[in-house]
Amino acid sequence: MPRLVSVLGKHYPAKERVVLKNTTKEVFINPSAEYSKYHGEEVQPGAEFIYEGPDRRAMCDLHKEGLEYFGQDFRKSPEFLEILRKFNFKNEKEYFNFYGINVDEEIKKAEEKTAKITSHELPARVEEIKKLGGGNDTSGQGNERYGGFGLPKELK
Repeated sequence: MPRLVSVLGKHYPAKERVVLKNTTKEVFINPSAEYSKYHGEEVQPGAEFIYEGPDRRAMCDLHKEGLEYFGQDFRKSPEFLEILRKFNFKNEKEYFNFYGINVDEEIKKAEEKTAKITSHELPARVEEIKKLGGGNDTSGQGNERYGGFGLPKELK
């Protein structure tokens, strides 16, 4: 599933870092983005390499559609402009001030999200949550058991 970052209604590919393997029988240049330290390295056949750049699945989807980004700047959308007219706001700045939205702050937050790199590492394991199940006692005496119906007699 592609990972996208939204900036004022426009959705751009998020950054990712992932280890891949060269399954071809040819040497090729690492396709990482120019800001990556791995950009331009030669990758030998069968060797693993680190890709660091825009999310590959999101880039594929954008390429299929022939777009640079999904969505549109919400400040120029017909629905938003209709809201401005309907509620008698003079312009978008008056609307943002009324609702306490700071556009510059929102852009900074989006840039921070865009700078975050997604690494496809396994999450840390945590202890499972015990759920009440099996022999539920509704009498309120505290005899509820966790799990199915307890251990079979053979395992006790």
